Amino acid sequence: MKISTKLKILEGNYNYIPFINIFFLLLIFLMLNSSFVQVSAINIELPPLPGQPISAEKLVVTIDKNQNYYFNDQVMDLKTVKEQLANIVSRYEVDSIILQADQNAPQGAVAKILSLANSLDLNVYLAVDSSKSNSTYQVPFEKTN
Repeated sequence: MKISTKLKILEGNYNYIPFINIFFLLLIFLMLNSSFVQVSAINIELPPLPGQPISAEKLVVTIDKNQNYYFNDQVMDLKTVKEQLANIVSRYEVDSIILQADQNAPQGAVAKILSLANSLDLNVYLAVDSSKSNSTYQVPFEKTN
C-alpha cells in the first residue's frame, strides 16, 4: 500500500542567513552584558597576598613606590585626594574605595590613606596580586567606629 504525502524533500540549497542573524544577535547580547575591567596604566607592583576580585563601581587610590598618590589614575597630592574623596562622598552614595599600594611604598603613605578613608567613613579594600600567593587566608579591611 502506497501512501501519498504533500511533503517535499529538501535538496541542496539551504538558507543559512537566519542562523547567522541569530548568532550575531546572541553575540551582541553577550558583549553588551559582559563587564570589562579597566587596567591601570600606573606601574606598581602589588604585594602577593590572597584575595577575591570584586566588581563594583570603583574609586581607586594608588600609591607608587615613590610615594606619588593617584586618584582614579590621575596624579594628585594627598590634600587633593582628600578633597576629591570628600566631594564624591558628599554627592554620591559611596561606601568604599580600593587602595592599590606598591609593595615598596612607604608604610606611612598607606596609613595616611587608611586614616583619610576612616575619617570619611569609607571601607578600604586592599588590592593584592593573588596569582603570586599560595596561601588561603583573607584579611578584610573595614571601617572602624
